[in-house]
Amino acid sequence: MISKGRHQNGDVAAALDRAKKAGCRVVPDKNGHRWGWVVCCSCGTQLTVSGTPKNPGNEAKRIDRFVREHQH
Repeated sequence: MISKGRHQNGDVAAALDRAKKAGCRVVPDKNGHRWGWVVCCSCGTQLTVSGTPKNPGNEAKRIDRFVREHQH
C-alpha cells in the first residue's frame, strides 16, 4: 500500500523526493489522471505530475528537468 502523498511509481516517487530536496514544493492532489504538482518556491511555476504516466521514466526525467531549470 502506498502512503498518502507518495506517487505509486518508484521512478516518479524518487524524482519527487529529489525535487523536495532541491527546495521545490510537492503538492499531491489526486484528481483524475493528475497526481499533483511540483511547485518552484522561488518563482511559483507549477509542473503537473501525472498519476498514470504512459512512460514513468520519462515523467521522472521531466520532473528532474523542471527542478534543474528552476534552481535559482
